[in-house]
Amino acid sequence: MDYLLQSIQGSAFSHWAQSSLYPIVVTLHAIGLAMLVGLLTVIDLRVLGFARQLPLPALRQFMNGAWIGFWINAASGAVLFSIDAKKDFYSGLFRVKLTVIAAGVILAKVIDSNVLSVSDAPAAIEPTARAKLLALASLLCWTGAIVSGRLLAYSTFGDVGAE
Repeated sequence: MDYLLQSIQGSAFSHWAQSSLYPIVVTLHAIGLAMLVGLLTVIDLRVLGFARQLPLPALRQFMNGAWIGFWINAASGAVLFSIDAKKDFYSGLFRVKLTVIAAGVILAKVIDSNVLSVSDAPAAIEPTARAKLLALASLLCWTGAIVSGRLLAYSTFGDVGAE
């Protein structure tokens, strides 16, 4: 595994990304994060009871922007991983980050299909307790992804793995 990680990290692409693309990639990662987490936060807060005048089905259109943000982050995250593959792979923070992102994506899909897809009827204005629990879990997942990602960016683990 270390050989593969070293190969990725030592590749010409990785060196090019680190020396020439890094500011662009980090900026794209921030933009993708703002789109993804920003739009999902609006949805989650509405489900939790904020801005009750907004009909839930109307917020469904935000999901397209959130998914665009997700794919921007997936692509830019892959480039960032290539720059520091070995450190990231062996980091518990990286594993936490990927786990809460996966959970957040699943929750976003569930909220989209089970909460935002309800009818425009007045009864659909107040989300169920289950929907509120999903929204709270979503907020916690995305907060965990942001915190673990920021900690990962500023942490070093010295020489990890075998050389």
